Amino acid sequence: MKKTIFLGLAMLFATLSFAQNNRRSAEVFLEILNPGKYNVYLDEELVSSAKGRFRFYDVYNSTPVLSIIQGNTEILKQRVRVIPEQRLVLSLEGKELITLKQLNIFRNRQYALDDFDGYTGDYNTGIVPPVLPQPDPYYRLLSEDAFQTFLVQYRKENFDDGRLRMINVVTKNASLLSAQIRILLKSFTFDDQRLKVATNLYKNVADPQNYFAISDVFVFPSNKDDFLKYLEKQ
Repeated sequence: MKKTIFLGLAMLFATLSFAQNNRRSAEVFLEILNPGKYNVYLDEELVSSAKGRFRFYDVYNSTPVLSIIQGNTEILKQRVRVIPEQRLVLSLEGKELITLKQLNIFRNRQYALDDFDGYTGDYNTGIVPPVLPQPDPYYRLLSEDAFQTFLVQYRKENFDDGRLRMINVVTKNASLLSAQIRILLKSFTFDDQRLKVATNLYKNVADPQNYFAISDVFVFPSNKDDFLKYLEKQ
């Protein structure tokens, strides 16, 4: 009987070990611009530094808790959303957590990232990269260069209808960051239209944990309240 139990436990641990080794991990990198020494936790993992950059590798939890502590003061405690085989690059601005970049960790089946927020070299188009599954809008995130190109054309529109049309075109095939959406909403003339676009774009935002930050673009408090009430229901 004991041999049967031990054999069953051994098979269970072997199965769990195999499953863990085959899970795809992510990375979370954080930048803190304000000088000082900080202790940063991602779930139970701790990184301490006075240089302002914190790196977490092999992140398996899809929604880990990020805690930032300076001295005895907890500055921020917030869940973040990570995607397997991608590096989430964050920045702490005041007490607000901003998503800077979402980068694919591998190119041509090789580790492709530098020590913080970029790639180590040009993309080798001579080899066909692996096709990755795309279950999440993070995989369609509009790059910063592409967004700046879009923004140049967007700012040439003089009317809200034209701005809305351009937003609909770009979000048909790409997701945007909260900070990018905030920039686009500021250009709208009418606050009611701004509210309508803000709620419609929630499904396209790549960092929904930061979407509350765009609430300050509304002119009228009633629209700001309606927007926050909408987020509460999501």
